[in-house]
Amino acid sequence: MDSERSPLRGAAREQAILEATVALVAEVGYERVTVNAIAARAHASKATMYSRWPGKAELVADAVRRHADRGVAEAPDTGSLRGDLLAAVSAIATTFDGAGGGLTLPGLVEALRADPALRDVVRGQIGDRCRQDGLSICRQAVARGERADETRGPEALGLAVAHLFLQTILGGTPPTTAEQQTFVDRILLPLICTD
Repeated sequence: MDSERSPLRGAAREQAILEATVALVAEVGYERVTVNAIAARAHASKATMYSRWPGKAELVADAVRRHADRGVAEAPDTGSLRGDLLAAVSAIATTFDGAGGGLTLPGLVEALRADPALRDVVRGQIGDRCRQDGLSICRQAVARGERADETRGPEALGLAVAHLFLQTILGGTPPTTAEQQTFVDRILLPLICTD
């Protein structure tokens, strides 16, 4: 019985740690947050935290990724390549929008610049997600009979992340839905579609 409850306690504890991390970094900033403060807020031991995350950079990066994903673990499947790209671009833009409160990647710009460990972890997470979703979107398109070069899918989503991130930083908010549609139609579709 205890062994059946243990994973739930572990999952609940992990979630509490991630939520405490997001809240504290949003409140005091990456540079000022400490593992001790996160442990205290989450009512968790540092040993528990270090058994899961090697350091602050990995913990914060994981918290930001999970907060941004909000349970979306798979690439969209809308029934068309254009629809899938629009959905993916919209999801990326939503993760950059701080309107719902909480921590966003644009909110970590200075920390990413200053902390190589955080930068490396976040870069790896973004690269992995772009590869996974880019391949999935293109393979779905090919299975539906649409023209798509799956080798270009990860590159296209990486380009989308870079474009949306820069537009969010320079404009203060993510691009509008119309701007996202223009980006998909003029840049991503021509990049992915094969001749």
